[in-house]
Amino acid sequence: MKSALQIFAATALLAAGLSACGSPANTSAAATATASPSATSTPAAALSPKATPTPTAAPIKKYTSAELTALVGQLRDAGGKKLSVMSSADLSGSVEQSKGMMASAAVEPAVCRELAVAGSAPSVAGAAAAMGTSVDAATGGTTAIALTSGLDAAFLKKSFAQAAELKKCANMSMTVSGVRVSVTVTQLSGIGSVPGTVAYRTDTGLPDGRTQSMVTTQAVKRGVLITVLAIGGASEAEASSRAGKLLDSAAALVK
Repeated sequence: MKSALQIFAATALLAAGLSACGSPANTSAAATATASPSATSTPAAALSPKATPTPTAAPIKKYTSAELTALVGQLRDAGGKKLSVMSSADLSGSVEQSKGMMASAAVEPAVCRELAVAGSAPSVAGAAAAMGTSVDAATGGTTAIALTSGLDAAFLKKSFAQAAELKKCANMSMTVSGVRVSVTVTQLSGIGSVPGTVAYRTDTGLPDGRTQSMVTTQAVKRGVLITVLAIGGASEAEASSRAGKLLDSAAALVK
């Protein structure tokens, strides 16, 4: 069981890093593009000398751990229940431990590991974070959300590779603690409404023969990285729905 959990944790980190490879070149630019009229749809009046300036993206806001914990505390799961909340103190060391696990994992093709390491946040030192989780007793589905503020702005904006490179990693194999598993990453669309959202499904073949599927959505608003994981549940559509709704709810609280 411990090996299965270790592999799943490493897989989640691997997929999270790879998601940056298929993300828009600049999430802030994506948000600005959404807010700005396009050249083909701009009304004639907007081209006149009296046109109002194009709105700029909202400035980055740095939240404290207590503030992020309070935000997560306001969120509700698909059933309307409060989430179980964890602060930065509760999560202390978990990110670096996962990175250490990733560093010791063997990934094929090798380029996928390189892209994932490049896509992972270089450091969480000085960053604040809070996490919330929820389990549906009826379906066994688990939903988790993490809010992180204070990450390096260059990391949040940089595109590490084109989507074509991510396609090379759609099918991978990973070996952790001597156990080899298959990993499939599928990009998803239409999840949530936050500009620049990246969504994908990770299917991991566990040592006991089961396949664990996880839907992940990520977005950045005002410098806050929002990550939602939806594992199991009634169906992929249901998991995607609860992930998207929780992402939108969290984004609405970041002001």
